[in-house]
Amino acid sequence: MTTQTPAGWYPDPYGEPQLRWWDGNQWTDATHVQEQGAAQPQPSSGPQPPSQQQPQLQPQSGPGWSATPANPTAQFGQPTYGQGAYGAPTAPTQQQPQWGGAPLPGPGYGPPPKQGNPLPWVFGGLAALLVVALIVVAGIFFVNSGDSGNTAQPRPSDTFEPQQPPTNEPPTRPQPQPSQGGEFPQPADGTVTDPRAGVSFLVPDDWTVAAPGDVNSGSPADQQWTAGVKAVSHDNYQGEDDWIGNVYTGVLNELYPYSGVSGMGDTAKAVFVHFSTQYYQLAHESKVVADKAMKIGDRDAWVLQFELDFTKISEENDFKWKKENGAIVLMDRGEGQSPAIIYVSVPDNLGTDVVGKVLSSLKPA
Repeated sequence: MTTQTPAGWYPDPYGEPQLRWWDGNQWTDATHVQEQGAAQPQPSSGPQPPSQQQPQLQPQSGPGWSATPANPTAQFGQPTYGQGAYGAPTAPTQQQPQWGGAPLPGPGYGPPPKQGNPLPWVFGGLAALLVVALIVVAGIFFVNSGDSGNTAQPRPSDTFEPQQPPTNEPPTRPQPQPSQGGEFPQPADGTVTDPRAGVSFLVPDDWTVAAPGDVNSGSPADQQWTAGVKAVSHDNYQGEDDWIGNVYTGVLNELYPYSGVSGMGDTAKAVFVHFSTQYYQLAHESKVVADKAMKIGDRDAWVLQFELDFTKISEENDFKWKKENGAIVLMDRGEGQSPAIIYVSVPDNLGTDVVGKVLSSLKPA
């Protein structure tokens, strides 16, 4: 049975002139410098035995011996104080031999110091740096906030809004839109002036002011008119409706594309295509007779004149008209504003020269 060797300092089993720590289970990396010198045995009390020549033991060599001893007990036996070279007999005295005049390090040296773990120091340093950075940022924030202004900015709730004193006058009512039951402007000296569209025109003979409710649908998708006159061409032409001639003015609906004076001709064509399907549902043939720029006073404008032929369906149904002349005029009202629109459509039984007379009478208002 092998006795466990206690931990302690022992001669380096690797052959170096130093001591190495045995932790009770294995050799460690801890070493201690050994002073060089011949071992001087100390005399012991009492009679001394005759000195005898100690045989020198030669280390045995054999196959499979490890160059690095893993346990002093397994290869060298339990070391004792005063032990000589490995494999040599123990001195018969109890006095510990001296190595180079200095006592052999033993348990009095104590175990080698343990190396501390550096991770707590690393983490502590990082935490300290983080705290310092937060303090600096907070200081900068408070300094900047203090310099942003010396006076507090007013809040909406702090703004004083004076109240209007009550009056005995009745509240003003909003001006009704034509589609809400208002009336179109009445003629003055044979001329109708549309203040919203900014244009005026001559009223043809025997024509009357139209009712807004009969002209405007009220839908934002439809063109709304702010002035207009009409005349009946054929009453109850299909048993219930009247076929009429008209002159309407207004501000062009924003749904129609308008990029300014340079694109006015394209806008006029788009309006004509839409009106052809909205107002003329009877079968007909159409022809554009004029498509050009013009002037209304000092305003830039564009006119698209057209002719619609209802001859075939008119003869089949005994309508009173066969053809219809018309015009779509756009007048620019300035940058950022939709143009004014003048829409004229006159069946031939109401006069073939009416369109020309209305166009020649147009003036900015």
